Amino acid sequence: MGGKFAAGTMQILPEWGPVPPHLLAYLRVGNCDKTVAKAAAIGAKNLVPPMDIPKVGRFAVIQDPQGAVFTVIALNPA
Repeated sequence: MGGKFAAGTMQILPEWGPVPPHLLAYLRVGNCDKTVAKAAAIGAKNLVPPMDIPKVGRFAVIQDPQGAVFTVIALNPA
């Protein structure tokens, strides 16, 4: 991928409680807040509101009307 970050994993920590192993797709968007607002307007549910990840960008977790859960992320400029 041209030396750019494309995928990653995180360890589920004990303090998170009973979180089952899972995959969570991250979709890169231009504007996190606008994307979440548009998704909500067409029936999506906001599970984690838009929030900043220091030095990375802004993300949110949404669920589409069919039940699929995914994350949208707007990365900070390089």
